[in-house]
Amino acid sequence: MIINKNGKQLETSGYKNYKVLSGTIDNKNPKALYLTISAWGETITDDNVNYNNVFKSIIKEIKKQINFNINQNLFHNERCIVDFDMRESGISFGKKSFMNCEITLYQKNQFKIQEKLIQKELKNITDFVINEILEKNEYFKFTKTKN
Repeated sequence: MIINKNGKQLETSGYKNYKVLSGTIDNKNPKALYLTISAWGETITDDNVNYNNVFKSIIKEIKKQINFNINQNLFHNERCIVDFDMRESGISFGKKSFMNCEITLYQKNQFKIQEKLIQKELKNITDFVINEILEKNEYFKFTKTKN
């Protein structure tokens, strides 16, 4: 088993309702970078909703917006992976469920994660995903803590 000790992870502060991390598994050769946005989601409606379809539409919207808005000089816009994890089985009205969204981006160059240019672009993507997709979601209100 090979254990990579070259990874680097940075926490991005300034988000009231979300915990945001960015990182790479190999900062010496950072081909791929990731963004992790996590929060607790509480349902807004008591209606009978197919949350699996809601999650699929969130993933689709994130991919579409990243493809459209990403700096194509830095990243391959067509090579983005979005993993949106929220357990559909545990969702009930008035109860918070943990949400974790990981976005993997592939660089055209190999800038280190801590470089200002990369941090600025990752912040732009994070701001967009939070403000335009998660905060405007009609099914969930997200908060940083379970309580």
